[in-house]
Amino acid sequence: MRKLTDNARRARAILAQDSAALPLACERIAAREVEKVLSEFFILKGEVSFKAQRKGKIVITIEAEAEGVKPFGIIG
Repeated sequence: MRKLTDNARRARAILAQDSAALPLACERIAAREVEKVLSEFFILKGEVSFKAQRKGKIVITIEAEAEGVKPFGIIG
């Protein structure tokens, strides 16, 4: 019976963790990485907004404003 109770406690902890918000530090790191990639293609104006929400699945919203597209080299 004790093993069943321990498993139930563990299952509740996993479910609670799974529905918890992503740690703020994780969002900051992801935002910096996304900003690095976007800045290779665009002239960014301000910071990149990165938001991750759990809604049964993780929904990621990225918002950035750019002044223009960076010039690309000629291909071929």
